[in-house]
Amino acid sequence: MTRPLASDALRAYGFATLFHLKDLTRERAELVLNIATPLFYASIAYFIFVAGGRKENAADLMLGAGLMGMWSVILFGAGTAIKNQRMLGTLEVLLGAPKRFSSAIAPLTTAVSCFGAFAIVCTCAWGVLIFDVPLAAHTIPDLLLGATVVAMSMGAFGLVVAALFVHVRRAESLASPLLAPLWMISGVLVPVTALPHVLEPVAYLLPIAWGADALRAAAAGDPYLTSLLGCLATGIGYALLGTWTVNRVARSSRIKGEANLW
Repeated sequence: MTRPLASDALRAYGFATLFHLKDLTRERAELVLNIATPLFYASIAYFIFVAGGRKENAADLMLGAGLMGMWSVILFGAGTAIKNQRMLGTLEVLLGAPKRFSSAIAPLTTAVSCFGAFAIVCTCAWGVLIFDVPLAAHTIPDLLLGATVVAMSMGAFGLVVAALFVHVRRAESLASPLLAPLWMISGVLVPVTALPHVLEPVAYLLPIAWGADALRAAAAGDPYLTSLLGCLATGIGYALLGTWTVNRVARSSRIKGEANLW
């Protein structure tokens, strides 16, 4: 009986290794897709603007494409992190752990938002190296600072998104239709000042709207500190809201004894 058991154990280990490698490959593919998508947006927008004789606004295009990538990463990346925990069977363990659920989820959403910041850096580099977009060297530290603050603030916003994915198993189907409206209302596609006046207060409830203003101002060499502080302040607000939300979801899950409540 020893040999069959050893053989079965070895076979099980081999399958586990195979599936683990498969998961890594899929995650890498998702990462490449998340970066390639804003580069595609930036390229298409650049050609449209050049055809319209508006090349002087090309730096804003690169930033806007990166921020579009930030939205995609936050809405789907945070949800994917929760889905992976559910698939691996660790979501229930995290929900039932004695420590606060937010302390386990916050690092995931923060890491996801860092990929969004990387998308902003990539689109700017893509524009400068491929399309010769004018970007003054002295603005680069300001842009890096802005991208960092946007990433931190949107990571906090991702806590709320993560709570939704824990609460609703099919939340991804709800997030998909919201992506394009969020691009528009948050000032990513066009400045918030170009939106209807009734939408401006709504836009500035989102940290990325403040961040978009700050990044555009930094790229132009204009003062951006006020907008950057607005991004940070709204991020802190979402950090508090997200922490309360995910911990409440965890408590409800413990009471009902299930991870998907809807």
